[in-house]
Amino acid sequence: MYEHISKSHVIICIFMVFTNCIRNTQSLISSYRRSGGLSQRRAFRQLKQRCFSSSSSMSDVIGNHNIQSSLHENSLDLFSAYFPIYYNDVYEVPLPPNHRFPMEKYRQVRERVQENINNLPVDYKTNVQSEFRISPLISLENLTTTHCPDYVERYMKGNQTDQEVRNVGFPWSLKGVARSLSSTGGTVAAAKSMCEAKKRQLSYIGGIGKHCKGVSESKDVERQLGNIWGAHLAGGTHHAFRDRGEGFCVFSDIAVAANTILRDYPDFIKKILIIDLDVHQGNGNSVLFQGRNDVITFSVHCSSNYFSPKEDSDLDIELPPGCNDATYLATLNHWLQRISKEAEDVDFVFFQAGVDILNEDRLGRMDVSQDGVARRNKMVFDFANQLKVPLCITMGGGYPKKSWEPILSAHSNVYTQAFSYLADN
Repeated sequence: MYEHISKSHVIICIFMVFTNCIRNTQSLISSYRRSGGLSQRRAFRQLKQRCFSSSSSMSDVIGNHNIQSSLHENSLDLFSAYFPIYYNDVYEVPLPPNHRFPMEKYRQVRERVQENINNLPVDYKTNVQSEFRISPLISLENLTTTHCPDYVERYMKGNQTDQEVRNVGFPWSLKGVARSLSSTGGTVAAAKSMCEAKKRQLSYIGGIGKHCKGVSESKDVERQLGNIWGAHLAGGTHHAFRDRGEGFCVFSDIAVAANTILRDYPDFIKKILIIDLDVHQGNGNSVLFQGRNDVITFSVHCSSNYFSPKEDSDLDIELPPGCNDATYLATLNHWLQRISKEAEDVDFVFFQAGVDILNEDRLGRMDVSQDGVARRNKMVFDFANQLKVPLCITMGGGYPKKSWEPILSAHSNVYTQAFSYLADN
């Protein structure tokens, strides 16, 4: 489950989050910064001595969560839907009092999604091959497909300016580093798992095609194969740029995942579409993929909700503040229909499913209802189902006012709705 990362980054990103060693790590942090991180093996030995006791284990970090996957791509039923769900709330980071970022929502959303799915009829659930998996930490090799190595190194060591920290919106901490790496790693893991499943399907089609009487018969077999979707109950951090972060986004999980699967699966992942339906423009992803013809960025957002300069996506749709269900859904439907006619060569879709378009969101400035968000989700699901391409769903914005219920309900419904859609199709 956990991707390989270098020893020095294992040091500062995993072991230090152990609650029984936080006080012992402060002097190590200082010495690590002074050394510039050059003596990796020495620092690794020091940290093991200070942080590991005979009772320390990964369970100190993740509690009773299962980190082993019982559902493997090589054993899938190719004719049933596949829907791995990753989550990273095991890396919850304490924030200062009255901080406006709703850190607790990730655990609460995951628990709701698990409960919602568990409460479905058994026969219905078996239509979808799904399990919950802890998000792995992203490897440096994959992270630097997208982000500047110098920026990554400075963030990992906490060597950022006060302005850089303010732009992101989180105080730097070791737990924060682990959370950022898992927020990116979960989306990458979901995308790669989906690609492995797709590779198996393509291998099957290639084999069965030899025995089909024609192309039409082979296409019939292909249409009967199960949908391949995946999800991350985190991520959607679309405001991160190559060498800086902003707006609660340190790294762009979707961009890293897109670049990783384009590199690792070039035989069948050649063009990717990012559908970003957060209330804010996906400005980081817009810049990261400018001038690229292998990734299409499509952002629908509020015209008066920019907190930094507007960037140019491949397709930007601005909607007015106070936009209601009718306007939002008619606009989205129009553009998805246009894209579906022109995107026959799209091989993979990411869906940034922010729910801050809700009329009950504290920062959103729109007037979309819970039903409107659900209908939005179905439009995207119909789009992916029509194209018969893998769909990777991430979270996005969602900021409670006084009551958390509307935001938690909207977030959890995205994933429960996706599961039910797959079970029905």
